[in-house]
Amino acid sequence: MKTLERARALKFLRSHVIGKAVAAAPITTQSDGDAITAAYEEDAVFSSLVESADGFSFDMTTLARGTRYVRGKRGQVLVAEGTMNAVRVVRYEMTERRSSGHLVGFSRFVSSTNTEPDPFSGAIFLVRMWPKNTGLQVDEALMGYADFVSEKGTFQPMAVEGTYQYALERGKLVVRYQQATFSVDTKTLKRTRTRDKFPVQVSREVEFPSRLEEIP
Repeated sequence: MKTLERARALKFLRSHVIGKAVAAAPITTQSDGDAITAAYEEDAVFSSLVESADGFSFDMTTLARGTRYVRGKRGQVLVAEGTMNAVRVVRYEMTERRSSGHLVGFSRFVSSTNTEPDPFSGAIFLVRMWPKNTGLQVDEALMGYADFVSEKGTFQPMAVEGTYQYALERGKLVVRYQQATFSVDTKTLKRTRTRDKFPVQVSREVEFPSRLEEIP
């Protein structure tokens, strides 16, 4: 028997998320002690909702477009250092715990078109999901660590924790994402919060005209 939490989550996903496309306005981030600046935008499509005996799964396919910049030789001008263009498929698998009635699970990266080493290759996030107000909140924490590019082009062990808030505004889906990063000791897996700056990424449901003749 489904708990109220699971039933509400499934109802919101079916009615307002699955089959929808959202697009985020471009944002700029600062990382690696402000040595790296990234400017990018991202679209997402939600699909493949499957219910199981004790939970459910669904896919999020994202299209990221952007560029990573580092300081030039004079330390002032920003120079393009790498692309952030990639299509990724992320699968969420949630289980309803009988002990609490809460939804817990994980998300994992199924595939990526990134021609460079993808920092999230093989990454798995622990996930908690619950209804909040009239929408959903999803908290994620990366297990272990991922490989983030440093200013010098080498890789450094980092972890990410983030929160997605799914809500309706004027009947349309809006997704807000806030993340934080941590440097990781690869022996002890101890995490230390970085000072990286990430603004809230706001994605809004893509709308199309109701009549074909209204399309330019």
